[in-house]
Amino acid sequence: MKKIVALVVMVVFLAVGVAAFGSPACPAGDLKVTKAEGTAKKAPVNYNHAKHSAVAPDCKSCHHTWKGDGAPEKCSECHTAKKDGKKLAIKAALHKTCKDCHKDMKKAGKKTGPTSCKGCHVK
Repeated sequence: MKKIVALVVMVVFLAVGVAAFGSPACPAGDLKVTKAEGTAKKAPVNYNHAKHSAVAPDCKSCHHTWKGDGAPEKCSECHTAKKDGKKLAIKAALHKTCKDCHKDMKKAGKKTGPTSCKGCHVK
């Protein structure tokens, strides 16, 4: 019985190690979402990618088109400053993704980030 438990523990550690080292590294520190990415009238948003990736279920929660190979693209790679009829403009995409997630977490009674303009666009 002890051998089986030891084997299971080793397999779990191996699986966790493979998952940790097989995933793309997320950017360190704060990312600055700037006017060039569509936030024309408000102050830039400081976004801590590592902090968010620690609480998101997986990378596809935000990088919804990512297939799992290589590093995911930035939101602005697909979402442009203007709506093109096929996908949301960057401002709408970020507001929908970020605010909806924060609101859902708040409804679930979990600690979450801001949902107001001034909460994200800090001068």
